[in-house]
Amino acid sequence: MTDPTLTLFSRDLLSKWGFNDGCDPDDWLDWCDNRGIDHSAFDFPWASIVRQHLVPAIEQDVTVVDIETSHNPIRVETVNGADVREAWYGRADEPALTPDHVDVPMGEVLRLALAEAGLTEPPRSGGVTL
Repeated sequence: MTDPTLTLFSRDLLSKWGFNDGCDPDDWLDWCDNRGIDHSAFDFPWASIVRQHLVPAIEQDVTVVDIETSHNPIRVETVNGADVREAWYGRADEPALTPDHVDVPMGEVLRLALAEAGLTEPPRSGGVTL
């Protein structure tokens, strides 16, 4: 049986509202709940997942920037040397990014989340650790 995956869409790098507008994905929350993992005990690692799995797959030359916001926290700033920040707000055309998406196994998402939180084990729902 294969591990369920989280799909990261390349176009989300070009929008203020991309990557679920910075909120934890429902598939992730369900995956954690089904395993008794307390996902509220650590932050969802949007920037790490994007930097380690999506950005290396992008065929265009891109630069990304982390943004302190309640919205999408990581976005493409340039594509092939051209500034694309106006596209974040729908004020400019979005350049095409390929591939369209990448899939990241949920186990890898958990590994990144735990690493960012400095944890070695996922906290269990109800405060009990594994």
